[in-house]
This record gives sequence, C-alpha cells and structure tokens, in this order.
Amino acid sequence: MTQRAKAQIIKSFRELLAKQSIDKITVKEICAQCNVNRQTFYYYFTDIMDIFKYVFFKELSCDIAQNRTFGTWEGGFLATMNYLKNNTKLVLHVYNSSYWPEANAFFAGLSNKLMLDVVDECIENLGVTITEKNKNFIINFYRRVFNGLFVDWVNEGMEEEPQVMLNKLLLMISGSIRRSVIAFVDYEKEGERKI
Repeated sequence: MTQRAKAQIIKSFRELLAKQSIDKITVKEICAQCNVNRQTFYYYFTDIMDIFKYVFFKELSCDIAQNRTFGTWEGGFLATMNYLKNNTKLVLHVYNSSYWPEANAFFAGLSNKLMLDVVDECIENLGVTITEKNKNFIINFYRRVFNGLFVDWVNEGMEEEPQVMLNKLLLMISGSIRRSVIAFVDYEKEGERKI
C-alpha cells in the first residue's frame, strides 16, 4: 500500500466532511471518491471514527505539542481554537452528529494531555510534590473549564474570535493553575483538612 493512497483517503474524507454530516459519510463513498478499494481503506483505518481521529489528532497535535508547557499553554489553547475556527464546517458536521460523544471524548483526551504537561511543569518549577489524586483533580478541573468553553463556543456557531476567547479566559484564570498547585500542597501538609 502506498502513502499516496492514504493521503487520497484522508483528502476525500475531509472533502466529504466539509459538505455533510459525518453520519452520512460511508467507507464506500470515501473509496469511490478517491478511487481506492475498501481493502485499501481498511488497511489504514478501522472505520469512519478512526479516520476522523487520525486527521484531527495529526493536525491538532502539531500545534498543541509545541504549546503544552506552563509558559505556553495559552498558545496551545489559541492554536486549538484557531484550528476549530478554520475548520468550522468540519467541526459542526461532527458536532451535530451521532459521533459527537466519541469526538468530544477524543478532544477531552487531548485537553487532558495538555493540562497534564502544564500541571507537571508547574509542580516541577515550584519544587513541590502532591499526590496523584490531587494532581488529577487540578487537571480535571481545568480540562473541564477548557472543554466547556470549546463546546459552548462550537454550540454557538464559533462566531467569537479565538483571541477574544483566550483574553476572556486569561482574565478569569491568570495565575490560577500555580495557585491551585500551591493550595493543594498546603492542603496535603495540613492532613487534607477541609478548605
């Protein structure tokens, strides 16, 4: 199998997703559009969701990978928002489909990885330790904030500019990740008493 065939499959999938809901896209339709057989499709991908994850992860991970530090997470957030905005039709055709719960879980996983790296770096920079349970609590809190903003923004048609969204987010949480880590360090030192 050639990488050219894989590239053609991906291109066809993206073109179809720009025109219609992911619910309506079939493997047969992708194969017909790019002139490959079903066996070639299944050599690279297991199903429609697999190709979706491959395309979005490959495209998003490049921007996120270089922006998942404590000092640069804003860049990762902005890169993600810009990517979604630049691919509005594709995103809405997934959001308004039966695939959305699985896609949302996929995006949550990406956010989780971004926040894990940010929180780990913050802990390292502070020279402190906290339990995995409390570290995961911090990560989950911020992941839910970010994902909630993404989902609401998509639901509202992605009209607000990504930079405006980031500016508003920064007004709300600037310095709060660091403060959260310090608060949990203090919390653990005091025997996990009620805050």
